[in-house]
Amino acid sequence: MKSHFTALSFFVLAASALHAQTPPAVKVEVKAPKIINIQTPQFQAGNTPARNWRPKEWLEVDLEVAIKLPPAAGGRNGSLPAMTINFYIAMNAQKDGKYQLLKGSLNYVDIPAGERCHALAYVSPATLRRVLEKDNFTAGSDMKAYAIEVVVDGQVVAGDTSVPGKWWEKTDSFIANESVILARKETPFDILWGDYDLPTKAK
Repeated sequence: MKSHFTALSFFVLAASALHAQTPPAVKVEVKAPKIINIQTPQFQAGNTPARNWRPKEWLEVDLEVAIKLPPAAGGRNGSLPAMTINFYIAMNAQKDGKYQLLKGSLNYVDIPAGERCHALAYVSPATLRRVLEKDNFTAGSDMKAYAIEVVVDGQVVAGDTSVPGKWWEKTDSFIANESVILARKETPFDILWGDYDLPTKAK
């Protein structure tokens, strides 16, 4: 009886492992993201005090993605309920001999198949100033490297990086700044561009 139980347990574990390794049916393609510095938008509203202010520099990531679904999930007419994108941005700033690494994960929902979609993400001027220890930010000179991971059903199914290998996992080379990547709706850009980019789920 014991040997039968052991064999059954092994079979269940093997089946579970095989199931865990089965890739999601969705196929995801990504293009190299456009990473730029963009100033705080300026709006005017009536019945409010006039205040002088200086627009500051944000970091913006514009990532283009496209998904393919099997016929059973709707094919070109279907939508993926959710996917997570992990962002890693290494900055040209060091502390204690390590480079500063900006990290964050955003949950995008209702991704339509059969069309090019955009995922927008941001880093605030306050975070950039703390990390770079200066007021001005320029994407071309202040950014060292980037990496993107697209996660569906707990598995990385696509990605892109400007430097080969999983460099962002090297804890001896980077100081991680966790959860500093913001969705558009968490920024002053919220009311702009309509449905240009994918909706995000609240954290």
